[in-house]
Amino acid sequence: MIRRPWYLVLVGCLLAVGLAKASHADERPSAPALLLANVFQNQTDVSRHWVSEKLDGARAFWDGKSLWFRSGQAIHAPAWFTAGFPARPLDGELWLGRGGFDRLSGIVRKRQAVDEEWRQVRYMVFELPEAPGTFSERIEAMGALVRTSAVPWLQAVEHYRVADRAELMRRMNEDTHQLACFCRLRGPVRGVAV
Repeated sequence: MIRRPWYLVLVGCLLAVGLAKASHADERPSAPALLLANVFQNQTDVSRHWVSEKLDGARAFWDGKSLWFRSGQAIHAPAWFTAGFPARPLDGELWLGRGGFDRLSGIVRKRQAVDEEWRQVRYMVFELPEAPGTFSERIEAMGALVRTSAVPWLQAVEHYRVADRAELMRRMNEDTHQLACFCRLRGPVRGVAV
């Protein structure tokens, strides 16, 4: 039996633990619990809900320090991209614009961010996880956070009201002709996303 000095065994163990931790450094302990879309129910009174465009971007959760995909994997955004973000959780989409999903996916999934590509990306906030109040109050809070951050690529998703189902269908039809990706309905309280 070969005897190794105790300090070499200790260094080997510490190195193994360090490598194991480093291999999981890009993962959150658990994926964030985020609101997911549900199928629209015909009996829903749309006049009681907020409506927004369902963006064709990459879902991204800001935990106050880092950006994460819904799966819990880290997003390797450049430091300048998140430098002015608020120190509170945000839920939204990384977005290039309508019809830009494939190109965006290639940009945000790289382990080494390319600054010139990221300069085209916007983080579109549509929810404040863990924030109190009705959805109407959180819309106001999102707008205030975006304005005070003064980060041009940090933007709040526009929410609007419709009078009835006919107006909702008309707006959806207009949006889909512009390559929009359906819409979301959100209630005055933590409502249903469509």
